[in-house]
Amino acid sequence: MLGKRLAPVPLLVAGKTLDYHLTPDSFHAQLAAAAPTLFRDEDFGNLYSNRMGRPSVSPSQLALLLLLQHEAQVSDQEAINRSACDLRWATVLGTQAGEPLCAKSTLQEFRAQLTIHTELRAVFYASIAEAKRVGLLKGTALRIAVDTKPINGRGAVEDTFNLIASGIRQLGRAMAKHSARKFDDFLRANGLDRYAKSSLKGCADIDWSDEQARNALLTQVVGEARRLLSKATSPNPNIRAAAKLLEQLLLQDVETKKGDDGSEGSSVKAGTAKGRLPSATDPDVRHGRKSSSKRFNGHKADVAVDHDSQIIVGYNVLAGDAGDASGALELVNQVETNTDLKVAETTGDCAYGGGPTRKQFNDANRCLFAKVPKDTSTNGLFSKGVFVIDLNNSTVTCPAGHTTSRYHQESDGGKKFLFGSVCAGCPLRSLCTTAIPGRSVTVNPEEALIQDARNYQKTPEGRAHLRRRFVVEHRLARLGQLGIGQARYKGHRKTLFQLMMAAAIANFRLAWNHEAHLKPTGATNSKHDLSAHRHRNALYTMIERLMSKITAVLTANIQRRLRYQFRYGYATGKPTFRPRF
Repeated sequence: MLGKRLAPVPLLVAGKTLDYHLTPDSFHAQLAAAAPTLFRDEDFGNLYSNRMGRPSVSPSQLALLLLLQHEAQVSDQEAINRSACDLRWATVLGTQAGEPLCAKSTLQEFRAQLTIHTELRAVFYASIAEAKRVGLLKGTALRIAVDTKPINGRGAVEDTFNLIASGIRQLGRAMAKHSARKFDDFLRANGLDRYAKSSLKGCADIDWSDEQARNALLTQVVGEARRLLSKATSPNPNIRAAAKLLEQLLLQDVETKKGDDGSEGSSVKAGTAKGRLPSATDPDVRHGRKSSSKRFNGHKADVAVDHDSQIIVGYNVLAGDAGDASGALELVNQVETNTDLKVAETTGDCAYGGGPTRKQFNDANRCLFAKVPKDTSTNGLFSKGVFVIDLNNSTVTCPAGHTTSRYHQESDGGKKFLFGSVCAGCPLRSLCTTAIPGRSVTVNPEEALIQDARNYQKTPEGRAHLRRRFVVEHRLARLGQLGIGQARYKGHRKTLFQLMMAAAIANFRLAWNHEAHLKPTGATNSKHDLSAHRHRNALYTMIERLMSKITAVLTANIQRRLRYQFRYGYATGKPTFRPRF
C-alpha cells in the first residue's frame, strides 16, 4: 500500500535539538530546499496496491535517498547507514538523526520496481520540470547536441575456456536448484567436478603454449557442455535461459572439425564473431570501441543535450558494439516526449555524418548537422574529393579532365563509376591509381546530402555551427564524474537506470546553480530560511523543556504514591511487611 511522507522532524541526538545548518549552495542544501515539492508520493502510485498490504515507506523519500546514493556513489548498505548517521542526509530526508529511513531490502525493491517500469521516469522528469521552472528550457523549439560515452560492463570478461566453463556452471546451478540438489553433488554426479572451481584454466594442468594441448582440453570442455545441454530438457525458464546462453557461447567461439581418424576436434575460432558475448555473468556486455585505439567491454551511454542550457534532455544505453548513430533518431523523438518541446535541429560529430543517418533524418523531416569526414587517400593517391561528381547527369570527372558515365549499380543503391582504358595513357595515372583496370569512384546513394553538408561545413557559419556541439562534451564529462564510465549493476535495464539517475542529478545541480546566480547579491532566501529554521528550533526546544518538566513532576508523584502504598497498604491502612535489608 502506498505510504505518505510525514512532516519533517527536528534533528535530535540524545534528546537534544541540533542547531545544524547545511553548507549554502551545496548539493545537499539545494536538495533539502527542493525536497518538499520535488516528488509526490502519487507519482509512484502505480508501483503499489491501493488496498492490500501495510503502508510503505514514502516513495518520494526513497527517490530522494536514491539521488543521495548516486550522487555519493555508495553501496546500498552505506546509503542506509548514511540516512541514519549523516546529518546532511537526514536533513534532506526530513528524518530523525540516528534512525535509518528503511531497510536495505526496501531500497533495493524500490529500485527494482523503477528499473522494471521504464515508463516511470519520475526522477528524470522532475529534473526537466526544475529546469523549466528556473527558465533554462525556454521557447518552443530545442537545438540539441548528441554524443556517446563508453560504459565498462559490470560482468567479468573471460576468455573462451573460462567463458564456456561459466556457462556450464550457470546451467548446472539452474538444473541443481530445479532438482533440489546441492550444486557440488550435481556436478559430481554428472562428472563435472572440475567446474566446481572458479577458474577452469587455473586448475587445468597443461602446457598453455602447446596448441594441441589447448585444443584437446577445449574438445573435452565442449563435449561436456553438449552432454549437459542434452540433459537440460526441462521447460523451467531459468534452465532454458542458461541453456540458450551456453549454446550461444559455443556457437560464437568454437569450431569443430573431423580429423583423419573420424574423431571430432574443437578449436577456438579465428577473429571475433559479430555480437560476441565476452561475459557470461552479464550477457548484455559487448566488445566496443570508441575510436580505432580505444576499446572497451560494456555499453554506450547515448545522450542528448540542449545547446543553450546544457540540460540533458534525452538519454539511452546502446550495446557496446552498436554504432554511435544507431539510435540517434529515436533519441530525438524521446527528447520531444521528455520536454514537450519540438527539436529544431540536431548536431553531432563525424559518427553521425554517414549517408544512412542523414537519410533517416531527411526522411523524417529532421534537421541534422554533422561533420563529413575528410576524404582519405590510399598510399598517397588522389582521394575522392578531387573528382567532380555531377549527380544530375550521372558523370564523374577526374583531375586530368577525363569524364566517364559508365558505372555499376551497387546493392545499397550507390554507383561505382569506372574510367577503364582512359587511364592507360593518362600522365597522372601514377598519382591516381595502381589498379590494372583503371580508377574507379564509388558514389554514395546519399551523395547529394553529403555534398550539401560538406559545402556547408566549409563556410564560416557552418564551422561555427558544428563547434556548438561542445556542450555535449561538457555534460558527458559531468556524467563521468557521477560514475558513468563504470556500470554499477549488471544488465542493460539497470545500467539505463544508473544513467537516468546521473542525468537527473546533473540537471538538478545545473538548474539550482542557475537559480542561485539569478538572485541579486544579498537578496537570497538564505537569511529567511535560516531565520525560519532558528525559530522552529527554538519552538522545538521550548516544547521539549516543557515536556521534560511535566515528565519530572508526574514521575515524582507516581514514585511518592508507590512509596505510600508500599508502606501503609492499599485498603486496611495496616503496615505491610518490609524486609530488613
